Amino acid sequence: MTKKVAITYSAIFENVKDYFTHRDIEVILTDINDDISDYDLTVVYNEYDYAQKTDNVINIHPSLLPAFPNKNAIEEAFSSGVKVSGVTIHSRNKIIAQYPVLIGIETHIDEFMNELLAIEKKLLPQVIDSLLNDKVFDFGDLFSNNCSKNGCSNCKSCH
Repeated sequence: MTKKVAITYSAIFENVKDYFTHRDIEVILTDINDDISDYDLTVVYNEYDYAQKTDNVINIHPSLLPAFPNKNAIEEAFSSGVKVSGVTIHSRNKIIAQYPVLIGIETHIDEFMNELLAIEKKLLPQVIDSLLNDKVFDFGDLFSNNCSKNGCSNCKSCH
């Protein structure tokens, strides 16, 4: 049976879709206000309250929670002077995965935002894969060659 994943975050949609090419998983770009009851998993971006509604919704948050939990987390982290921020993927107050992003003294906010997006693109497909297969996410998967493991030809997750 084909599993269905709804993505409400257009910046990572193509990456997630490419990751699941040639697999029995349908990835659909949708609006956050659409009915999500037909999806096995829905991914939202920086929508903490929405992610609290049901177990089949995960939220990508652009900080290492619990720090900077607000909608403007990127700006707050950058302007606060912290040297480490990152990405959190969570569902119903349960952190599924976090990954750090360093903020150097000469880092520009655009560089910081690009690094956050790069981490989201690498981390999210593998977290989704783990959740859909009822497995615990393993950070070792981030550093392995998933193309040979999953049999895909060009998923970009290991490049």
